[in-house]
Amino acid sequence: MSGDRSLAPAKTSGYVPGLDGLRAISVVAVLLYHADMPWLNGGFLGVEVFFVISGYLITLLLTKEHERTSTISLKAFWLRRARRLLAALYTLLATVSVVVLIFYREDASKLAGQVWAALTYVTNWFLIFSEQSYFALTERPPVFQHLWSLAIEEQFYLLWPLMLLGLLRLFKGRHLPIAGVITLGAIASLLWMAYLYEPAMDPGRAYYGTDTRAAGLLLGAALALV
Repeated sequence: MSGDRSLAPAKTSGYVPGLDGLRAISVVAVLLYHADMPWLNGGFLGVEVFFVISGYLITLLLTKEHERTSTISLKAFWLRRARRLLAALYTLLATVSVVVLIFYREDASKLAGQVWAALTYVTNWFLIFSEQSYFALTERPPVFQHLWSLAIEEQFYLLWPLMLLGLLRLFKGRHLPIAGVITLGAIASLLWMAYLYEPAMDPGRAYYGTDTRAAGLLLGAALALV
């Protein structure tokens, strides 16, 4: 009986303790990759694990709300995301901007575009259109380059509740058909990434793009539905 009670919170809240462990492993992998550890060349894939977890958790929360209320409160969802993320983001932008203006003045002219991109959660597209590579850097990288993945997640948070609500209404709340549609979307994203990737060219477009990196988020969403 005690074992059953210990599982009750996970069943009712959607919280899965093991996901915290996956997050920790992913963070360590990314940090080791950026530390140029030769034995972990694929450490950047920790970001993909984060995408899968995000897609899973957000979809789980939204579907549980739909089961309780037969709808999804978009306003409440977006307000929760804003409260969770914006204060930390604003603090980061302000602190790093001050450091750059004081100690790295040669980079100050590049700061405005990065800050506006971060504030509007389009850092990934800013890096694409300004042709700033993730892999072939010859100088100090943009100070807010790492926010590209957060931008993709925020774009997902903005669009996915609308799309999921439409799918839930279209398929009358049946999860398996929706999971099938989402899986097809993930496959399409992977194929689009493969099409855009050219070995002789910088892979920044395929790496940064919301459309090419949606596969992980959609895979997590599909897992939540099944």
